[in-house]
Amino acid sequence: MQIKTKTFNLTVKEFRRILNIDHLKRIRFVLILFSALALLNLFLAIIAGIFPWAVILCLLLIAYYVSLPFIVSMKRQPQLNFINRYCELDENFFTVFYEDGSIVKLKYEHFMKVIKRSEYYFLYTSLAQFHYLPISAFETEKDIHRFDLLLEGKQLLKLW
Repeated sequence: MQIKTKTFNLTVKEFRRILNIDHLKRIRFVLILFSALALLNLFLAIIAGIFPWAVILCLLLIAYYVSLPFIVSMKRQPQLNFINRYCELDENFFTVFYEDGSIVKLKYEHFMKVIKRSEYYFLYTSLAQFHYLPISAFETEKDIHRFDLLLEGKQLLKLW
């Protein structure tokens, strides 16, 4: 099985949007928890007639967690994230060919996990580093399905 994707790239603006959305999805539970605590503390402060310091603390924590992706500088991101590239995928290797001639060839065992969203894959090599692969880069639906089955076979993705 050999899958070759179309050439794709990612702009700084798109990369920031993807990171922000992914971050908000991952911290959704924390945001809900702090929001509930803030409302509960506000209600209790109104009943007790005191200044709601706990509400202010909860709101500051919410602001901190929401703003984390904005704190990360795009200048600190590897420039390879923004170069045109295409991928070749087979049973053993995930290979990325960059427009400047660079090649990254990884065994699937080097990936810690894979996250599939409706528009893209994040293939994590560490907790903070990942390879971005848009679903639109695949030639056919069959290629997407074959790649999903390959990732499931390598126990990197759960389809069910």
